[in-house]
Amino acid sequence: MFSRWIMAVTSCLIILSGCGIGRTTVRPEIYGQFEVVGPIIRDTVTGLEWQVGPDRGMNWDDAKEWVDGFGGNWRMPTQAELWGLWDSGIRRSNWGPFANSGWVVWGEVRDSSSAWYFYFDDGDEYWGARSNTTNFRAFAVR
Repeated sequence: MFSRWIMAVTSCLIILSGCGIGRTTVRPEIYGQFEVVGPIIRDTVTGLEWQVGPDRGMNWDDAKEWVDGFGGNWRMPTQAELWGLWDSGIRRSNWGPFANSGWVVWGEVRDSSSAWYFYFDDGDEYWGARSNTTNFRAFAVR
């Protein structure tokens, strides 16, 4: 009798597991024009997808290595793409879904020893030595 009861309960659990009961649906969090699902931040205006790198100082080579680790179409952002974030209201004082403790984000390579970066404190772009790390962060985009 007891074994039949165990078999009946087990059968019900197997059947219910295929019905979606107990599953959670991941819903995006919305931040203005940005939708966030897990680590992906989707810009609903441009269609670009972003990921925020580790919250620690990174030189350009470390940032590039982190981005390349995703494979696929992930890459370092262009100057125009970083300007697009600024134009949408992303600031050091209001990172929104891009939250981190830095204020500089690496961008494109300029030459063999320097790269462009975007300063989210004042909304300007600069280029400097790829060895800089203080307050520099990495974003991946595709």
